[in-house]
Amino acid sequence: MIYHGTFLFPESGERLSGRLGTEHGRIGWFEAGDARDGDVSLPGTVTPGLIDAHVHLTLDGGIDPVGTLLRQSLTERVLSAAQRLQRNLYAGITTVRDLGGPNNIAVDLAKAVEAGTLTGSRVVACGHNLTMTGGHGHAFGREADGVDGVRRAARDELKAGAAVLKFMATGGVLTPGVRAGAEAYTLEEMRAGAEEAHKAGKRTAAHAQGLQGIKNALRAGIDTIEHGAFDEWDEEGLELLLTRHLVPTLAAPNGILGGRGQLAAWILDKTEPIAERHQETTAEAYRAGALIVAGTDAGTPLNPHGSLSRELSLLRSVGLTPLGVLQAATVTAADALDLTGLAGTLTSGAHADLVAWDGNPLEDITAYERPQVVVKGGVRLEPADPSYTPTAAPLA
Repeated sequence: MIYHGTFLFPESGERLSGRLGTEHGRIGWFEAGDARDGDVSLPGTVTPGLIDAHVHLTLDGGIDPVGTLLRQSLTERVLSAAQRLQRNLYAGITTVRDLGGPNNIAVDLAKAVEAGTLTGSRVVACGHNLTMTGGHGHAFGREADGVDGVRRAARDELKAGAAVLKFMATGGVLTPGVRAGAEAYTLEEMRAGAEEAHKAGKRTAAHAQGLQGIKNALRAGIDTIEHGAFDEWDEEGLELLLTRHLVPTLAAPNGILGGRGQLAAWILDKTEPIAERHQETTAEAYRAGALIVAGTDAGTPLNPHGSLSRELSLLRSVGLTPLGVLQAATVTAADALDLTGLAGTLTSGAHADLVAWDGNPLEDITAYERPQVVVKGGVRLEPADPSYTPTAAPLA
């Protein structure tokens, strides 16, 4: 298949009219120039398919996502997660990284998409997130304690098919009785888990919000920091961070703050003191040279799947340049997920995942709310999902 359109290359920001050839689901070549007979025309501005580097496919993004999950049967969990995967795809998000859920659902969905038995975004899945006994996310994660316990749990998750391992370095907002930002896994525990992942050629991620927990994770060899500092950075923390990737998930507290009067008071009480600092510390990390990756934490309260456009607008608001925003959802995200050259790029050999946007995202950040055509693996998806409404969760 040969597509013609105006292509935006995320590495350079260059925008060229030309022809892009696909072969066996991969990009074969690109040449600048006019369309020829038989070419398929793509409207607007065409970028690589976007990457959401932090989602939870088994969470529904409603008022009480964890409670809803725990009340569902296994069948309901699988079917609803598959639907969310399709919603992401029709929003122009052709790759997602699922960072925790029960029953190995995301791992199995990844296999189904790869086999072609399910239409949806490609999935890089961690299986169960690993947490200390009673730690953040224990309701649907795997509890493991001590160096030997974490090492064994990491091996079990890898055996079950996890493509990435996630560790809870600190407490978090959505687990009652747990203080957000408080240290959880120790440096030694995370180092043991990271060693097992890296021996297997897999990447690692850490839910990390308090500064000491972040530094523990970075010293342990964790590859991506999820959420980031709710405290002020210090020189040591920023120096450590600059060798890894930061996935701020600004959309998560933004969604919660938009739920005043709907969400449980304890969730708002934990979120309100940290939300503004979260934006400030993300901006500080970016100015210091941190590699910022776009991830929504989709599935958390009032943070629906397919709403990466909101995260991209928030990243722009904290100081990322328009090109930096695009890179955060393409080439930089691909690097963080160990997909360099395979996703988030228009170069030869990459998956032929394309999105035609209504507008130029480098000039109008809201263009990410308006996907017109999605191509996955060289195949144009038609018709677009009529139920998709990317502005269903407005900025708080």
